Amino acid sequence: MRVLPFVMLLLLSAITRSRAEPMAIRHLRLRHRQTENLINDKQEISAVRAVREVGMRSAVLDAEGASATGNQRLSTSSAVHFAQKVDHFGTNSSTFRQRFYINGDAYVPGGPIYLFNSGETPASPSYLAAGEPYTLAKATGGMVIIMEHRYYGVSYPVSDMSGPNMRYLTLENALEDIAYFIRNSRGFISDSTGISISAESKWIAVGGSYSANIAVWMRMLYPDLVFAAYASSAPLLASTDFYQYDEVVGRALPCADKIGEAIDVLDAILDDGNRELIDSWKRAFGLGDLKSDSDFAGALTDQMAGTVQYYVPPPQGSSDADAVSKLCGWFGNTNNHPLQNMADMTADYIRNNGIDPVTSYSSGSGATNYNIHQDGRSWFYQVCSQFGYWQTAPPAPRRRLRSKYVTASWQSAPCREFFGNDVTGMPDVTEFNRKYHGLLPNVTRVVFVNGLLDPWSQLSVSTTTDVSKKVINEGDNIVITMRRASHVTDFYLANSRTDFGVNIARQNILDAIRKFLKQAV
Repeated sequence: MRVLPFVMLLLLSAITRSRAEPMAIRHLRLRHRQTENLINDKQEISAVRAVREVGMRSAVLDAEGASATGNQRLSTSSAVHFAQKVDHFGTNSSTFRQRFYINGDAYVPGGPIYLFNSGETPASPSYLAAGEPYTLAKATGGMVIIMEHRYYGVSYPVSDMSGPNMRYLTLENALEDIAYFIRNSRGFISDSTGISISAESKWIAVGGSYSANIAVWMRMLYPDLVFAAYASSAPLLASTDFYQYDEVVGRALPCADKIGEAIDVLDAILDDGNRELIDSWKRAFGLGDLKSDSDFAGALTDQMAGTVQYYVPPPQGSSDADAVSKLCGWFGNTNNHPLQNMADMTADYIRNNGIDPVTSYSSGSGATNYNIHQDGRSWFYQVCSQFGYWQTAPPAPRRRLRSKYVTASWQSAPCREFFGNDVTGMPDVTEFNRKYHGLLPNVTRVVFVNGLLDPWSQLSVSTTTDVSKKVINEGDNIVITMRRASHVTDFYLANSRTDFGVNIARQNILDAIRKFLKQAV
């Protein structure tokens, strides 16, 4: 295919991040940014100070068992460790230290226990004194337990992250971790907090994003242990061709047509294969050091996806810039073609964030680094082996905000390089969705919450889909949708924000939990 003539003119007049590392690791870093921003608001005290002021009692337990003697009281932000089984379903009988944080200050006898497995991020003590689980515990006389997922934070059952050592990182083991803890919790919590758990206390699994999936699946598979669940932005449906993600991003961005026009031209340039022209545009985007054209094309989705996925409107009356308006402002220069505007925007983004394109976006970057404490590598293994979640370009003739070169095969190709030939990167999502019931989980007493601006809502139970009616009607479940919110907004946003409907959603969540708890009486 020939390069469009006007593209050559653009190149002469103006020669100018979503992946030098796997896409999944980029997504994880966005989640880390979200946790770091918990209660990061001018009207809120810092997370560290808030944790210290809670006055919660906690202790470190002996790593050799679920209970121990001689435990000492530690500060509120101190971790609690539990001896967890490495392999619940195999022959490895060894244990590892799994980290928890516990806040029992609001607990009254018979009050609920809110268990938050932190999913694909390290367990953060910030949630002991802020966020929706903490708010629910205060309002219902409950306790908050933050549990770290295996292979994240400091809760690693292996000494390195080579391919064979990743075999214990399965959803099944992660769910059984929680069940094993709940079954052995009474003595453990008494030892670590001095609180005797009442037999009437109900366990409520809570979470956001992947950890929300865990909350739903715990309620479905362990109904004898988990009484109810609160799931914020839960992408329950596994997918290896998730093009709907970009369609939601497009609806959220007023400049989506301009972006689509830029992407169409970029794909025409890549199709033509003119090496000099392609390399010139790479330099214009600030990505000149990327050797792979697919890595270059994939890198362009990072800024747009992050802007929409974690969009929060500026506080009312503030002078803060609106993130969506700021991004689309780059496309207001009508003297340039949209491709040049996108190049200027991306180069500015890379420069201002200190991004090294090669170490941050090359597909195989870090493949042979087997050191532990690489949470991004853990999440990449999970999507390679079980979930997929590959975000792809919508099929023609639909508008595309990412290059057609951003395919599932390109995103999954590094899986073998990272973890060996047994991990193809194309998991059997049909079988997975059959096993875990996709968007029709067999559950009762679950609160599903989504923001309409969240691209992941397309894989979740939302009021925008007919499936939600079946979930509501066939089980005593509640589905809540926030019009101006995005990913996990209700779960982590500062409590001081009471605008754009988040306060209404949170009240509805509390009402639902109270309704569920009354059923236990």
